[in-house]
Amino acid sequence: MNYRDRGIIKFSPFLMPEHRDMLAELREKEDDVTLSYHDEQRYEQWNAIILEAMEFALYLRVQYIENRRFQNVIGRVHYYDEVNRHLRLKEKGQCKFCYIMLSAIQSIEIVE
Repeated sequence: MNYRDRGIIKFSPFLMPEHRDMLAELREKEDDVTLSYHDEQRYEQWNAIILEAMEFALYLRVQYIENRRFQNVIGRVHYYDEVNRHLRLKEKGQCKFCYIMLSAIQSIEIVE
């Protein structure tokens, strides 16, 4: 028998390039995240965690939203501005700083 298998091609649907672009754009929009509102109690909890990390030079894991996507960073607090609600972290293992607004943060936890 001289049967040629087309492999994965036989399972892919026939789509025009415009349709593929529209589907890719739709998938990107589904992954977008919007900023959520945080109350003062949450900010006070975060302040306590941040100040404890600064006092004992602990690492923090911060999940925040940047460009409508979730980002994770682990690092030590380099500077914290309570009035303007701005946090600067020095990333673990790198000499790179991460500037984060507290309104964009979703969670903060101390890493052991």
